[in-house]
Amino acid sequence: MATTVTIAQDATREIDLGNSTGMSIAAPGAKASVHVDYQKPAGSGNYSSAIKGSAGYGNPFTVSAGGTKAVPKTDLESEHVRVGASDAGITVTY
Repeated sequence: MATTVTIAQDATREIDLGNSTGMSIAAPGAKASVHVDYQKPAGSGNYSSAIKGSAGYGNPFTVSAGGTKAVPKTDLESEHVRVGASDAGITVTY
């Protein structure tokens, strides 16, 4: 069963994708800049981009107002990620 969380503008949230195949990130109100990162190495408190270079899109990326962006787990360096939003709030379904 999918989980949906809301992330406010200028906030972040830790997400464990577990058995999920990835995330769907929506910007319901206005255009949002979204970043996805992870602790490297785990537990260090140091964060690095979680989007693989081979994914074909950058980090941060933009989600248009009313739009969604699919982020498959295969595009990520880790299934334990931190997702953040700038410019507007977002919802993440995973």
